[in-house]
Formats: sequence, C-alpha cells, structure tokens
Amino acid sequence: MKTKYSRRSVITGAGAALVGATLAGRTKAKTSTKMPDSGETRAADPKSELSSDIKTRTASCNCGQLRVTCTGPDPDRVVMCNCYLCQRQTGSVFSVQARFPNEQVKIEGKSKAWKFPIEGAKPTTYRTCAGSDGIATNSAADVVTSHFCPVCGSTVYYFRKSDPARTGVRVGAFADPTFPPPMGSGFEEYQHPWAMNLAALPMPLGHHK
Repeated sequence: MKTKYSRRSVITGAGAALVGATLAGRTKAKTSTKMPDSGETRAADPKSELSSDIKTRTASCNCGQLRVTCTGPDPDRVVMCNCYLCQRQTGSVFSVQARFPNEQVKIEGKSKAWKFPIEGAKPTTYRTCAGSDGIATNSAADVVTSHFCPVCGSTVYYFRKSDPARTGVRVGAFADPTFPPPMGSGFEEYQHPWAMNLAALPMPLGHHK
C-alpha cells in the first residue's frame, strides 16, 4: 500500500529537517571552542559571552558629588533632541540622553529637582520634548523631573512620568567617547544649521584635537 503525501507535508518535513540540521550545527559551534596551538577543544562558557555585553558606566556632575552608575548592556534608547527646552537646559545647541532600566541604575549624592512643564506657568510658544512619549508633537504634556547637582549645577539624570520604569541620563555626563551614538533625532526644526557639519566650517581659530 502506497502512502500518499501532500505537498504541504513534504515541504514541512523538509523544512523541519533543514532547521534541525542548522540548529544542530549552531549548537555544536557554540558548545565547543578549539584552543589555539594545543589542538584541544573545550566547552564555551555562556557566562563569559553574557558578561561581554555587560558594561559599567558612570555619569557624574563636574564636581563629582552627584554620580549615576549604570551596569548592564548598552541602552536601547539613545536620542538627540534639538528643542529649545533642551538647548536652554544644557547650554548647548542640542542634548543627547539615554534611558536605562531602573534596576540597572545606582544614584549617589545629593541633587535638586526641576520639573517641566512649570506648574502655573504659561505654556511655551514652541514645541518641546516633554510630550507624552518624548517625541510626539501634539500630545498632552508629560512631566519631566531633571536632577542637577546643588554644588556645581550640572544636570545629570531625569525621570519621565510617562516612563516610570527607566531613568534617563545625560550622555555628556559620562564624558565617554565610546558611548553609543544616538539612534534618533527630534525637533530638528529648531536645529542650528551648522551643528551637524562641524568639519565643514571654516573655523578661523582652527580645528583642534
């Protein structure tokens, strides 16, 4: 008696065999590592692979009194903002900030808080990143609480009412050129036209490293 196979069963069976072979190959590659020179093979350590993704980065104010230590993988949200709120708060033409899960953050030192929107103040005449998600343009106002050092005045970290599970940290406070670059840029209508092309500026006083 002949067994009849449908086209679907044949394709499914072949696909399962292919996936099984691929997974087996990957598993073999991950579980054994050949030692250079010795010719010996040893099992790969999954903990060492995981630890390579874990980093400890410390942000601080200028005087060092207020510190934020972040331990874990690189943040999944690093953004640049060009709105006037961020320009005025940082004293620069844009700001860059990253958000970390609260459990990865340790805060040390004393801080003072400043909230925006300012309670009782008139609404700003310009759009800001204090929207409900930090990007939306016409959303209801969020509450952003920024924390700065009462000694030197540096703003180091902040909280958003709309994102209670994460702590935002000003990337400049890390003073670390290896920090991941922004993955998004907002409110570019307020951007200074020269800010993204510094190398092309004539710079009468020169470009210095």
